[in-house]
Amino acid sequence: MPIKKDYETPSTGAVASYHVTGLVTLDATAKTTMAMVYSYLSADARAAGKAPMYTQQIPVTGLPPDGQDAFAYADQQLIVAPASDDSAALNPARSVFVGGDVVT
Repeated sequence: MPIKKDYETPSTGAVASYHVTGLVTLDATAKTTMAMVYSYLSADARAAGKAPMYTQQIPVTGLPPDGQDAFAYADQQLIVAPASDDSAALNPARSVFVGGDVVT
């Protein structure tokens, strides 16, 4: 499910407002979820087949609970602030989408 939040992309300074987790990798040993997030100008731009403005891989501490979709888990974790003792919180990208809204 996409995340809506204005985000100034580092590569161009342009603002992307629609972000889609396109790839999720689970690391059972490190108990980490990696989300590859594609940022688009808007939902319309993505629907029109435009390329993402920016792509980044963001770590999230923890794994989805049994039975939960890994993409939904990643999206929900990306919009909440990490705990101060969370090792993933040390990655600056981890807080990019905090406060965003997951949309359907």
